[in-house]
Amino acid sequence: MKHHVKPIMGRQLPTPTPTATPPISNNLQEECIRVNKVYDWVVLANSYRNKIALPDDCQALVDAAIRAGQDITLSCVEPVSPGPTCRVVSIRRENITVNGTTVRVGVVRFVFGATVLVRVFADGTPLCEFTTTVQFDQEVVLCLPEPLDEDNILCRISAFECSPTGTVLLGGMVQLDVIVCVEIQVEAEVKLEVLAKFCSPRPNNIPIPSPTPSFRCPPITFPPQCPPIFPVRNCDCQASVNALVPNVSISIGIPLAIAVGTIQLIADICPSCDPSSSSFTFNFFDALLPDVLGDQSFSFSPTTISSPTCISVLPILPIVTGLIVTGTGVRTFTATGAQETVTYSLTLAETGLGLPDVIILTLTDSSGILVFSATITVVPDEQLLVADCITFGDIVITTP
Repeated sequence: MKHHVKPIMGRQLPTPTPTATPPISNNLQEECIRVNKVYDWVVLANSYRNKIALPDDCQALVDAAIRAGQDITLSCVEPVSPGPTCRVVSIRRENITVNGTTVRVGVVRFVFGATVLVRVFADGTPLCEFTTTVQFDQEVVLCLPEPLDEDNILCRISAFECSPTGTVLLGGMVQLDVIVCVEIQVEAEVKLEVLAKFCSPRPNNIPIPSPTPSFRCPPITFPPQCPPIFPVRNCDCQASVNALVPNVSISIGIPLAIAVGTIQLIADICPSCDPSSSSFTFNFFDALLPDVLGDQSFSFSPTTISSPTCISVLPILPIVTGLIVTGTGVRTFTATGAQETVTYSLTLAETGLGLPDVIILTLTDSSGILVFSATITVVPDEQLLVADCITFGDIVITTP
C-alpha cells in the first residue's frame, strides 16, 4: 500500500530558547601577578681612549706609504658582529651615607668591550683594514641588597661611537676614542597583589618611525600611552539577550502601519565589558494579521555597534537599569530578498526582579525617515539580562 505524504505548508518559526546567557564580567578584582621589581636604574655616558697596534701586514703598507710621502688617515666603523658587551667582573659591599642615612650598597666593576673595524687610507685611497677589540672598565655604585648578585644586574650598551684621534704613532700604534652610553638595572622577581582587569589586543597597524641617524645617548623616557588606540575603554554596562516574543505589534513601512508577528533578538553587548566584541541579530516574523501590507518579515544585522550608553530611566516605563547602542546595519526582507542599509537604535532595559523586560528597536532609512519601530514590554525576565561593568572610575582611592 502506498502512503501519500502531505507536505507541510506555511513558515516555520524557530524554537524558543528562553534563557539568556549571563554576561561575562571583566570587572576590576584583586589579582596576584609575578613581575620584576627594579631596585636601581642607572645610565652613564663616558669616553675612553685605547691604543691599538697595526697588524704586521697593514703596518708594512703604512710604512711604505709614509716613505712615499702619502697622507695617512684613519676611520673607525662602529661595532661589527658580535655587538658591544657589558659584564660584571667583581662586586664588593660598602656602607655609604646618603642624605644622612647609612646605606649598604654594592660597588660593581663592569668591563665594556666591542669589536670595531679600522680602515687605513693613503691620500684618500683605501690601503688596508682590520678588526680590533677595544675594552675598558668602570666601577658603579648600585642598590644591590643581599642576597642579590650579578645575576640580578642587567647591563645594556644603548649607544656606541668610535673615532681615531689622528695618524699613526710611533711603533705602529693608533689611538681610538670611544664614547659609550650604558644603561644598568638591578631587578628581582616579586609577587604583587593589584587591582586589574583583562584587556583586549589591538591590530598591529601603527608604522614604526625611522630612528634619528646622528649620534647621541638616547634619553630614558617612558612613551606616552595612546588612549584613542589602546587600551580600549571598557563599557560601563553590558547585556545578554536570547528572546523570542510572539504576537507583538510593531510599526513598519512608509508611512508607518501596524503589523503583528514574532520578534527574535539574540544579542551579546559588551561581552567581558569589551565594546569591540558586541554582536546581535534581529528577526521579525510577520503573522500576516491583518494582511494589508503583504509579508513584511525581515532580518537585520548590524555593521557597526557603538559602545553602550547606560541608562536608568525610560519615559513612562519604570526600569532598574538598561543600555542603548546605535549604528548602521543591513535589513533583508524574507519574501523578496531586497536589502537596504539603515541606521538603528537598540534599547535593552531590565525592570524589577521577575517583571517583564523591555526591547526597543527603531530603524531609519538613508533619508532620515523612520521605517520600523518596535517597543516590546513583555520580554520574559530570564531572556534579557543587563549588568553593570566596574571600571577604574568606580574605584574610590582612600589613603590612611
